[in-house]
Amino acid sequence: MTVSVGDYLHGLFGLHMMNNLKRKETLVLLLCLLIGFALRFYSLDRKSLWVDEIYTFNDSRDGFKEQLRFYKENPTYLHPPLFFILTHQFYPFTKAERDLRIIPLIFGTLSIPMIYFLSRCFSPHIGLACAVSLTFMVYHISLSQDGRSYSLLMFLGITGLYFLMKHLQTSRRRYLLLVALFFSTLFYASYSSIPFICLSQILWFYRPSEESKKPTLSNFLILNGLILLFCLPWMIFLGANYKGQLMGDELRFSREIKSFWNLVYGILHDWAPYAPLMLASVILLVLFPFLSKHKKNAIILLSILVLPVGGLYVFCELFSITHFITSRYFISFLPLFFVSIYLSLSIIEMRFTTIKRFLRLRLLFIILFIASNLLILPLYYRSEKQDFRSLATYLKGQLMDGDKIILSTVAHFPGILHYFGIYPKGRQYAIASRRISKDENEFRISLISENKTFVISCSRKYWLQYGLGGDRLWFVVNKATARKEKNNSPCVLKGVFDGSFLNFNRFPTDDSMYLFLWDPRSPEEKGIDMRIE
Repeated sequence: MTVSVGDYLHGLFGLHMMNNLKRKETLVLLLCLLIGFALRFYSLDRKSLWVDEIYTFNDSRDGFKEQLRFYKENPTYLHPPLFFILTHQFYPFTKAERDLRIIPLIFGTLSIPMIYFLSRCFSPHIGLACAVSLTFMVYHISLSQDGRSYSLLMFLGITGLYFLMKHLQTSRRRYLLLVALFFSTLFYASYSSIPFICLSQILWFYRPSEESKKPTLSNFLILNGLILLFCLPWMIFLGANYKGQLMGDELRFSREIKSFWNLVYGILHDWAPYAPLMLASVILLVLFPFLSKHKKNAIILLSILVLPVGGLYVFCELFSITHFITSRYFISFLPLFFVSIYLSLSIIEMRFTTIKRFLRLRLLFIILFIASNLLILPLYYRSEKQDFRSLATYLKGQLMDGDKIILSTVAHFPGILHYFGIYPKGRQYAIASRRISKDENEFRISLISENKTFVISCSRKYWLQYGLGGDRLWFVVNKATARKEKNNSPCVLKGVFDGSFLNFNRFPTDDSMYLFLWDPRSPEEKGIDMRIE
């Protein structure tokens, strides 16, 4: 067989072009990594800890042996120990606002190159688009600056999926060991990752290319056998120490689950902010299976996105679990959300070549995505999650002996106590309660700070007794209550403590705290004159 000089030169030119393209992609990816790190590092320790981060603070004070001792006594605790053990490496937390967020910062940044490598397993044309989108995603930036395990979970999920796709492409069994390692590490980091570990294996039916070999049952069994083997020690440990302990009431404290569609809307609201981006994302996901030549692959990807949402909703309905469900619980599925959208865009551009002459839809979507996130990025940096630090600092300077601090929710106890320098003896604060009447309990704790004795209390109506007794009362309430009480009570507004960018049941959730003072001995007390919108 002879090769002409023209063919040889053409081959060299093609190879040169491919090398140039790879070099450019590598440079863009490195730029994304640097920008992504800068966006996630900027103002890392400026924001006060919010209530969940204070739980992390308390859970991470124990070392490895102490963690095992705790889980031996509390095998039904809702969170496994891996993230707490990792965070403990920075103990004692000389600056908790920084130290608790180092692990999320590291793995949030590393997720940017990993989503590039994962998305290229589905199509070589969407790698940079996914990496650029994640780089500027404010939702992900917030999780990378949050002392919880979510950015770690996403990184482990991306990496596990990457090695699973490499196995499906090559049929090499060595990748199965890596998949099992990362998926089992997910289990040790959060029990909420179990649906992801199970449902992501729908990808066994995915065909990366026509040349890919059909996966065998033996490989499927090997992978799941390895995952079970790696997870079994912890499961045996928990089972051996289970003595009928009940799970806490954390799963039944709030009625936020309204409907399946409300849950879907909440996820889209967080992952695709603002109506134009959300609408474009929904249209692309709906069109994906209809326009794709490989409809089976498209349906598989969409199934992995839809089934965990529907499955969790049905599970909560069946077992009467009323805990709110947030998009953070599906964070491991976020990479496949990006992959599905950009695959859909690539298919549209290939199917309708005339459109590509006038409009580059993928580039337009990236611009829309970045613009939507840049609109809220400055607000995110300026805002707080829950500013317990400033609230406690203000109260320390204003409290008098015998004052009462009235909280509108028991959820504010950990934040205020933490910044008053009161840490629990165990993992959680034990707030004493007493029954006031058939329908009411009072949660109450007495403290001494700077030679001043005061009480922090939470009740529905019993706090009125303190007011009738002539005590000075400080009220910590949310915006809705503040708006209602500002002009209809003897209280005066003394401070507003920002919480407008909390990543709670929605991102962002406004959980700002408004501080009112009721001083029967000083009826002429002046407050802040501001409009509460």
